[in-house]
Amino acid sequence: MSNTVIILHNRLSENPTPDEQDVMDQVRLVRDALGDLGYECKVRDVGTDLYRDLFPLTVDRPFFVFNLVESVLGCTGLLHIVPSILSAWKIPYTGAGEESLYLTTHKTLAKKIMRDHGISTPGWFSPCESERLDLGKKYIVKPVAEEGSAGLDEHHVFDPSTPGISAWLGSFDSTAYFVEEYIEGREFNISVTGCPRCFTIYPIPEMIFKDYPPGKARILGYRSKWEEDSFEYKHTFRKFGTLNQLPELERILKNTAIACGNTFGLSGYFRVDVRVSQDNVPYVLEVNANPCIAPDSGFVAAGRQAGLSITRIIGQIIDCLK
Repeated sequence: MSNTVIILHNRLSENPTPDEQDVMDQVRLVRDALGDLGYECKVRDVGTDLYRDLFPLTVDRPFFVFNLVESVLGCTGLLHIVPSILSAWKIPYTGAGEESLYLTTHKTLAKKIMRDHGISTPGWFSPCESERLDLGKKYIVKPVAEEGSAGLDEHHVFDPSTPGISAWLGSFDSTAYFVEEYIEGREFNISVTGCPRCFTIYPIPEMIFKDYPPGKARILGYRSKWEEDSFEYKHTFRKFGTLNQLPELERILKNTAIACGNTFGLSGYFRVDVRVSQDNVPYVLEVNANPCIAPDSGFVAAGRQAGLSITRIIGQIIDCLK
């Protein structure tokens, strides 16, 4: 049997942004770890001609594909296509399956499924339904099927009493954006490996918004993740250990992550982003299948906090091959 692994990623644009270039950091990390595990590696990318780019895999017949594809045809909402093709060709691959990727990358569909399964998530509606705004709450406009920080910053958080807000909301494409209740509170990111009913949860960090002035929205937007000179980047960081004296909250967060994993049939690795409201209710903001595993990512940081080497983290992901 072949011992070759294909590391598959999305082809970069001619002038890639920092968040696009990040996938190459993931490729290098995975390639090094696979080498340590005794695999031979080849790196392939996927562009706009899926058949031409993927068909050679049927000739190579790798032991498995390590799937790092973050967009298809420039869209996160099409991520499920690559696993679908690999499954049809009976080529094993890492990470979430096609159905899990489809459900979790379509945010409003994921939220409906969570609500139907008793998992708390902030209320939401279409930008064209401004009559549903509650003047006693704050809201945020989010993309329906793109990675959470894509084009997202504090100006997307708004007070519904602001003059002209209905017209502003009407400027958003209701097929591409939705309005979500903004939850004031603490934010936690829960990184998980494994398969349904057999998950391993890494130590849970809290996102700290240090020295944010009153009224400034505490969100993990594009600036806080990618613009190194920005206030948001310099004053937002993860901190482990804040749950040490809160065992009940930690238990609830872990159970929430497990419920998400079982509900969406997730396998390999995933991350659940949660806001805990001021009355201690945990609300799932997003379920991220196949999250970023660059060296400086939250997922890798959580694994290292658990005492795992990079090679062992990658090994846990491989243990759940589809």
